[in-house]
Amino acid sequence: MKETWRFINSGRLKPYENMAMDEAILFGIINKNDPPALRVYDWDPPTVSFGYHQKIKEHILLDKVKEYGFGLVRRPTGGRAVLHYDEVTYAVISRTDGILAGSVLESYQKIGKVLLATLHEIGIDATMKDSMPSDKEQKTWVNPCFTSASKYEINYKGKKIIGSAQIRKGSALLQHGSILLNHNQELMAELMPTKSNKEKETIKKLLFRKTIAVNDLIENSLSFNDFVNILKKNFQKHFGICFSENGDLTIYERQLYEGFKNKYNIN
Repeated sequence: MKETWRFINSGRLKPYENMAMDEAILFGIINKNDPPALRVYDWDPPTVSFGYHQKIKEHILLDKVKEYGFGLVRRPTGGRAVLHYDEVTYAVISRTDGILAGSVLESYQKIGKVLLATLHEIGIDATMKDSMPSDKEQKTWVNPCFTSASKYEINYKGKKIIGSAQIRKGSALLQHGSILLNHNQELMAELMPTKSNKEKETIKKLLFRKTIAVNDLIENSLSFNDFVNILKKNFQKHFGICFSENGDLTIYERQLYEGFKNKYNIN
C-alpha cells in the first residue's frame, strides 16, 4: 500500500508566513507523527532569505531591500542569501525513515532525482552535481547561494537552476529549495554591500554566468501552477506515494504556525 502524503499549494505568502508554515509542519511530524508533506509556494513580496547563521547586515543593504520593496526573512536552514522572485519554492517535510531513510546526502539525492526528472520532462537537459563545492567556493562566504552548487544540486550547463537546503530535527527533516522560474539571481548584486561599482558589476556578471531560470530554457513559458502540477506528478511517481485529496495543516500545526509567525517577522 502506498504511503499517503499531504500536498499543500500555498500560493503566494508573506516571507514570515512561509517560514513559519514550514517549521510548523516539521514540528507536527516530530511531536504528533503528522503525515509527511510536499508544500509549494511563492513569495509576496519578492524576498531575500538568509541562512540560519548569517549576519544579515554583513550580507545585504537593508535600505536597498526597502527601496525595491522586497521582504526579508531568516530561514531555519543553513546556506547563504537567496532572492526569491517569481519562483516555485518547494518544501519536503518528512520523517527520516521510510522513503527518506539514510544520511542527509542520501535524502538530498533522492529529492534531487525528482527535481531532475521534472526538468527533463519539460525539455531541460539538466544534470545533478556529483561532487562537493571546492574549498575556495565554500570559503567565499560573501557570495550569494546561487554562485556555487553543493553535491546533488541541479544545474544546466554549469548554471544553477535549483538551490536547496536541509535541516534535521529529531526524527524529521525539512528540505526546501528555490526553483528559478522567471528570474536568475542577477538582482542580488544590487542588494549586496560592495566596495565599488566595479565589484558590483563583477558579482552581477558572476550571477548571470552561474544561474538561469526555467522559462529562459523552454519555448512555451510555464506558470507557477503548470510547473507545480508536473513536480507533484514526479514526486508521486518517483517516491511511490499518493497525495491526500485535501492537504492542509493539522489543528496542532495551525496553532504552531500562528505562534511561529512572530518569530520570523523581522521587518
